[in-house]
This record gives sequence, structure tokens and C-alpha cells, in this order.
Amino acid sequence: MDSQNSTDFMIRTQKPGDAGYIAYRHCVLYEKEYGLGGTFEQYVLDSLVKYIEQRSEGEIWVAEYNGQIVGSIGVVSMDKSTAQLRWFLIEPEFRGIGFGRQLISKAVDYCKQKKFSRVFLWTFQDLEAARHLYSSFGFMPVEQVENNTWKRGLVEERWDLLIY
Repeated sequence: MDSQNSTDFMIRTQKPGDAGYIAYRHCVLYEKEYGLGGTFEQYVLDSLVKYIEQRSEGEIWVAEYNGQIVGSIGVVSMDKSTAQLRWFLIEPEFRGIGFGRQLISKAVDYCKQKKFSRVFLWTFQDLEAARHLYSSFGFMPVEQVENNTWKRGLVEERWDLLIY
């Protein structure tokens, strides 16, 4: 994508069918781009099903361009003061043009509005562009864990953002 008309781009809250699509795109892209195995699919599906079943405080947003879903992000309440950022994804042809920044901004603004004092996320070292974006919002890496569940030698990272 070289240029987009901003009127063709929108961010909306989740509606029926989005959770399945979010899981599908995570699984397809992470297999293609990072070689993550089938257990990753179960992990993503399980987390979305748990969110839907528990209806805990939180929200999922979907980015659309010309009616096509091109990205997603979610926030899930862990307790009164802590939220987790989840399911962040931008389709490859829409990366690097600001859609991801807009989604993260929407999620962080939501956390501020809900008065969470801490937001955390889990990512892995191969996601360099996402890690750079998280850093630009003030998230800091606080933990690294090797996880061979989805791919041998994968290093997961927890990043935290303190909201004052």
C-alpha cells in the first residue's frame, strides 16, 4: 500500500465473527512469517474464547480499510489496576503506514480511561517492528522466557507500561 485515503480506514469495536477471524489471521500469518506451529492456533483460540466467555472488562478493536479487516488489538482486564494488551496484528501490506500506531493508541487511551495503572503484553524477539512500536509508547521489556511450545528457541518477552 503506497497511500490510503483516511476516510477508507476505520477502527471499530468487535462484532460477531471477528474473534474467529482474528484467530485465523494470527495463525496463518505467524505460521508463514515465523514458523509457529499448530499449538499457537490453540493458544490464540483459547484466549479469545476465554475472553468472550468471561466477559471481563476489556475491549477488542478491529481496523478496517475499505471494509476489509486489516488489523486488530484487544485489552483484557487482569484485575482492578492491571490490563493485558492482546491480539495485536497488522496485515503485512498495511504495516509501516500508521495503522498499528492508531490501534495501540486506541488501546492505551482505553486503559487510561479505565484507570488501569499498569498494562502489559507478551511478544517475542522476532517481532522487531512491533517491539519498536511498543517502545515508542513507553512499554519497557521486563522479562524474557524461552518458550519451545510453538517453535524451538523462541524467546518471549513481557513488556510493561506504567500509567500515572
